[in-house]
Amino acid sequence: MAPFVVLVRLVLSAIAGILAIVSGVAWSRRRRAPEARIVSLLVAAAAIYCFGYAQEVAQTSLDSAVFWLHVEYFGIPWIPALWVLLARKHNGLRSDLGLIFPIPLLVFVAQLTNSMHGLYDRAMWMTSRPPFMVVSVDRGPIAWLNLIYLFVALPYGAWIILDKPRSTSRRRRIQTWILAGSGLIPFFGYFLYLVGWSPWGLDMAPVMLGASVFLAYYAVFKLQLFDLVPTAHSLVFNSMREAVLVTDLAHRLVEFNPAAGELLPRLKRARTGDDVATVLSDLAGVEDVFRESAVPREIDVRVGGIVQYFELRVLPLRVDDQQLGWTAILANVTAQRRLLEDLRRDAETDELTAVANRRSFLAAAERESSRSDRYHTPFSVMLVDLDYLKIINDRFGHAAGDKALCTIADRILECLRTSDVLSRYGGDEFAILLPETNPGAALEVAERIRHIAITSPVEHEGNNIELSISIGIASHDPSSRADFKQLLEHADRALYDAKAQGRNRVVAWQGVAAQRD
Repeated sequence: MAPFVVLVRLVLSAIAGILAIVSGVAWSRRRRAPEARIVSLLVAAAAIYCFGYAQEVAQTSLDSAVFWLHVEYFGIPWIPALWVLLARKHNGLRSDLGLIFPIPLLVFVAQLTNSMHGLYDRAMWMTSRPPFMVVSVDRGPIAWLNLIYLFVALPYGAWIILDKPRSTSRRRRIQTWILAGSGLIPFFGYFLYLVGWSPWGLDMAPVMLGASVFLAYYAVFKLQLFDLVPTAHSLVFNSMREAVLVTDLAHRLVEFNPAAGELLPRLKRARTGDDVATVLSDLAGVEDVFRESAVPREIDVRVGGIVQYFELRVLPLRVDDQQLGWTAILANVTAQRRLLEDLRRDAETDELTAVANRRSFLAAAERESSRSDRYHTPFSVMLVDLDYLKIINDRFGHAAGDKALCTIADRILECLRTSDVLSRYGGDEFAILLPETNPGAALEVAERIRHIAITSPVEHEGNNIELSISIGIASHDPSSRADFKQLLEHADRALYDAKAQGRNRVVAWQGVAAQRD
């Protein structure tokens, strides 16, 4: 055997040994990173291929060369399939094994049983390429199918890896390019062999696997490609319930997680690289948040025809004190927002009648008093008392009294404007705030309310309960300073006069004659 042949055999055997070691290292890390198991199987298949070819190049007889060729095919068919599986796993994509592995399985079986049918290689012979004797073949249909599968699978896997930037981090970019390159280098070696450009007609793919080993070693041991940290980051990013978007320093969209894609239909992979303000043009205020500050802002988004509320936070994305871009997080705060609204409504609303409560009325009256002082506008207040509520409760029960209060509240609302405020002021009293209403207009409103209150009785358990109300009015003179507390006292005194005069009537404080039926 020529010394050069021995040297090539030793080099290829050494490459196979290194590949076997890398396969073992990757397998030992399978519990820390899901990808490591696939990497281990892929490198093991490459090691078998390389070791078998190391023995094949040293053979001088066809039978011994074919034997080692069979050994190689315990690894060759699975390499492209495992490469695609690794690429999809690395980018978080699901894989259907029923689509990936049938062709490799067919190739494996057909090559081992080729002597029975000739569907893989029609003919095989030894060709002298000094100092080597190489196996030449006339390929059959399954061998051509294997070549097509190989030349589709390897570029496809690299395209998957490079198509989806996993981070703007320099480390992650290096990892991505290394992973893609480690699969493409043997691909080019095999291409040289197929077109007849390789020295002595040798298959260059096993030799090129040495470069792949170096890249794999650097990725595994230096950049920690298969450690838990990057894998955990990817899993957390993809499983977050909050929508997350990543942009570069120029605010161009780089990445987004599945939650963002579901929330914002305009987000498409094809839009990566576009300005985020353009991509999210339907979200008002996004551009300001990105370009002005990272202060949280609440925005509303229509999701499935329903408005939901989100808190948008934009944070600088830093690695080793260097800012690489921005991270935008959209957290759904609809539940919190509606809870606060419910709490606010409960705090401002009377539970029985569903109108404003005393606290809400006093706050509204104070605001109107300040507005009146500023713009010198009149306003009026009324206190309304449901006559004989105690008698209704005693005779018909408290449920009847509650129904009477609710009925009066509904009938009063029919007479008010949207700017007016009706509240339950006490047990049987209501208070009404009438902005920009002078004494004459207030008196007309009060009479209308009184008349509508007695239009029909309240029916309760077969009983018809007659209702009536007494109303006291007080109006603010815009020429003087407003004092809504004093105004309420005046309305209360007017109400007292209305009840003292026999109830079911309206009385206005100061200079306005009492109104009776």
